[in-house]
Amino acid sequence: MRGAKDYMEKILKAMERNKKVEDMFTTNVGGKDVAWNMTFQFILDKEDPFYVIVKDKKATLSDGTLQGAEVVMSGDNNAIVKICEGKGDFTHTISREEITIEQGKVMDVIRLTKAITIVLKAK
Repeated sequence: MRGAKDYMEKILKAMERNKKVEDMFTTNVGGKDVAWNMTFQFILDKEDPFYVIVKDKKATLSDGTLQGAEVVMSGDNNAIVKICEGKGDFTHTISREEITIEQGKVMDVIRLTKAITIVLKAK
């Protein structure tokens, strides 16, 4: 059985060279485009921790714990699998308390969801 990390890694690879995702990872600040840089730590049931770094319009996944991650999520690893399969999103998993935002802003998590959705719709 593949875990949440495996599914997330597959999604992140599909994000590479996707113009719509690159646009999603860009923020306009005062009329100037700025890359949205963000770090996400995943501490999930039945899996070793992993994290995602969004930097310079690219997302990468690494094993382990990232000290100082801006967003820290914990909970049911199957909820992440469902999100990566297009059978849910972070908003619903948070409201159903399958995933908890331990630290950070929900809006940043929603932005990651939008990037995932872009990839899933492109298939």
